[in-house]
Amino acid sequence: MKLLIDIGNTSAKIAIGNADEIIYTEHLEQSWTEAIERLLQQYPILHAVISDVAAKSAEPISIIQKRGIPIVQISDTTECALKSIPKGYGADRIAADLGALAKHKGRTILVVDAGTCITYDLIDREGNVMGGAISAGVSLRLKAMHEHTAALPLLEADADTPLLGYNTRTHMMSSAIHGTQFELEGYVRSFAKTYPDLVVCTTGGNDLEPTESMPAEVEHDPFLLFRGLNTL
Repeated sequence: MKLLIDIGNTSAKIAIGNADEIIYTEHLEQSWTEAIERLLQQYPILHAVISDVAAKSAEPISIIQKRGIPIVQISDTTECALKSIPKGYGADRIAADLGALAKHKGRTILVVDAGTCITYDLIDREGNVMGGAISAGVSLRLKAMHEHTAALPLLEADADTPLLGYNTRTHMMSSAIHGTQFELEGYVRSFAKTYPDLVVCTTGGNDLEPTESMPAEVEHDPFLLFRGLNTL
């Protein structure tokens, strides 16, 4: 079994992988020592794989190394099934791309990870990274509107938001939520014209719901990043 660690911009998550399956996940709510020791007692962990975009992995690495468990810390130089990885490509993007590639090898894949920021990665049939984009996530858009204006409030995302707002709050929420959805659909429509075999894999804390008119197969997998780490 493998101990899988995802350290993001705002939170850390831990999972246990067994063969091709993710059998356990949790958000880090206690100290690294307490969490790792508990999981080592519960599962026969032989390896650890870490994705760290926040440069906060020194503590869990130290704890794991003291237990004599081999560690792979994913980076743009890690040997894996993903090809043509750009220099500086985020560990979380590599992991999510690997997870999508393991499920849809031989197809063109658009990987969409909607967290603090939204990343779009286009992977060709041979597993090459063709390119991508990064934009602000829903919460970040709402925070930016509040921090860079004199009167707009700080809002929490609310998925139950009308397309046309009727006051300041719903105006802001509409642009943040529906604007994000339109952004996703715009990318999908553009890529689907060139790649008729396109499959869209979404993941991350902010679910992006596909619409019936979206011209491609869409699959949401909250464990996509962990599935990628588990393939290493």
